[in-house]
Amino acid sequence: MPIELRILSGARGGQSEAFEKSVIAIGRHPMSDLRFDPAKDLDVSTKHAEIRGLEGRYTLYDASSTNGTYVNGERLRGPRELQDGDVLTFGSSGPEASFHLVGAAGKTAPPARAAAPPAAPAAAAPRKPPALAKSDNRPTTERVAIAVREQTRGLRFMLIAAVVVFGGLAAGGWWIGRRDTALLDTQIRTLIALNEQTSRDFEARIRGMNDTALTNALRRRTDSLMALARAGAAKGPTRERAAAIQTDLNRNQQLQRAFVESDFPAIRQANDAAVVLITSDLGQGLEATGFTITTGGLVITNRHVVSDTSGRASRIMVKFANTGTTHRAHIVSVAAGEHDDLAVLQIDERGPFPAVKGISVSGADAAVGRPIATLGYPLGTDAAMEGSGATLVAKTTLTLGYISKVVSDRLQLDAWAGHGSSGSPVFDEHGHVIGVVWSGAVGSGGRIVYAVPSDRILELLPGEARRGLGR
Repeated sequence: MPIELRILSGARGGQSEAFEKSVIAIGRHPMSDLRFDPAKDLDVSTKHAEIRGLEGRYTLYDASSTNGTYVNGERLRGPRELQDGDVLTFGSSGPEASFHLVGAAGKTAPPARAAAPPAAPAAAAPRKPPALAKSDNRPTTERVAIAVREQTRGLRFMLIAAVVVFGGLAAGGWWIGRRDTALLDTQIRTLIALNEQTSRDFEARIRGMNDTALTNALRRRTDSLMALARAGAAKGPTRERAAAIQTDLNRNQQLQRAFVESDFPAIRQANDAAVVLITSDLGQGLEATGFTITTGGLVITNRHVVSDTSGRASRIMVKFANTGTTHRAHIVSVAAGEHDDLAVLQIDERGPFPAVKGISVSGADAAVGRPIATLGYPLGTDAAMEGSGATLVAKTTLTLGYISKVVSDRLQLDAWAGHGSSGSPVFDEHGHVIGVVWSGAVGSGGRIVYAVPSDRILELLPGEARRGLGR
């Protein structure tokens, strides 16, 4: 059944849009189905909420928005099935829209009946004397038994009434339980169907990026999740089991939708020129990655690229992506923390040089399940490049993945890395640098990669370089 969203307030107040699709994305992102004004409706997040429909029923989901999603004034704490006429608010002070099922007819409640006049109180009937007073010739035991029955008659009525009431409550609880189980089962099956559709959309999008490793990893993750969800639904979901299944399915779909909606090729185009191939004379010679953060030529890379227990590199050369020109650089500072494997270099020549477009210094975008991309030189000059020797032109490699774990001093990524990846910038789906690749887990097939959070970069920078950096 198609739906209509009538925008009641905000920059688009008075407009309406009709939809007939299974997933309706809402936000300020250019790919949103219901898109609010990106410059005026600032209470609305880039990806704010989704309406998902299945078999004529529509459910509203908040997409981890900054200012929250509200239905009829009540903040959304989880999925909520929408009813015709519900008012949706995007942000506590954001624009409102009313939800309508196209063709749904409103129903008017029947008029209330006039209250009947109270019945006149019946005349009090004369009380009968106690049974014991009828005959004094009965045996004492019989007279006592009669008196006990008379005095406990009210208690027996109360016990019978209690049995009836509790029986009704039990039957009502059983019926409500069956109804809730059916609703939970429907919600799970809806999420399974949406996950399958999003998986197809994701694979179609990612196929054009030729990242078969990421495609296979996420397909295995999705297939495993679908099998567990179907098994859980077949058993008849309890509230706890259903909540766990719904959480996993929602996370999986949000991850895949984030990949579908992210434009990592555009992020690469915007930042590629600032990524440098580094060679140093440390040990037997080392190749790695770095990136410039200022047009004056400050370069971020890993500490182990230019310094180890034997001392610091005396000769450091950098080459910007898509160029064949090398520049000499020197060390400005190195981090002291065990896992803060960072170093700041300065190119000796005067700029201006290209720089990355943005660095996150708050860590707000480094959340588990969010998609990421790394840009660097895995395998160094052993990878395919243009030319060779002195005429070699550096070419970066774009690798996709997602954040699999966050701890206080590092990010764990499900991505691919090899020698030469050290110092690669890690970009979120907004194009901000959120980390710096520094290590990988041995025996993980290259898909467990560690990165230093980008907020650690500030501690190493000279005072003048900190001003205006980050967001």
